[in-house]
Amino acid sequence: MNDSRRAPGKETQPAPAAQETGDGFRADLPLAILESVRTHDRPAEVLEDEDLTASLPRRLGLTGVVESQIHRYRIARKRGERIPYTEVGDLLRLVLRRPDSEPILRAAGQIIARQHRGRPLYRFAALARFLPGALAARAAKRTLRRLLLRIGGGVPVRITRTPFTAEMINPVTAKIDRWGVACILYSAAIEQSVADTIGKRPRVEHVSCQSRDDEKCVWEIFTA
Repeated sequence: MNDSRRAPGKETQPAPAAQETGDGFRADLPLAILESVRTHDRPAEVLEDEDLTASLPRRLGLTGVVESQIHRYRIARKRGERIPYTEVGDLLRLVLRRPDSEPILRAAGQIIARQHRGRPLYRFAALARFLPGALAARAAKRTLRRLLLRIGGGVPVRITRTPFTAEMINPVTAKIDRWGVACILYSAAIEQSVADTIGKRPRVEHVSCQSRDDEKCVWEIFTA
């Protein structure tokens, strides 16, 4: 899975006003990000001479603030409440300051796709792996489109068949990050969604990114 990078240069423009003042995001997206942060910050082991009173508070994912936010987002998801665009953008900016931002965002994308795998339509789509190649590919495209519409925050989403691509206009990941690193979240979600549907992991390339002043973000998906 390859993600485009951008060299230092021109700052990206802010998100359109309509996007910033719209309904916002479903809670799935910020919830997955914080769950990924918590997982990465949870110690794999405790050393004998480790002073937990000093080391654990430094791990962001184990603080009460993160736990309370995770609880809040879970309630919001259950109630179908939306999270403001600015709040999700601020959360992404906070993660991007960390040296381990890429694995955190990659894991968040995988979490989102796996969670949607349990929804009735996604469970049905998973049966596509037993269908002929053309039918399986069609099911993968429909499943991916539903996923991106659900976690995109209302931005336009387009899936093409030949070649197999996913397109998003003004995704939050590209608008708040001039380096294009944050888009790895959607790259990972795309990869996991297609893998769950067709039964094998595709190669996903982020070939166009609005953080590089391209017109839209485009991911090419190779399943052969």
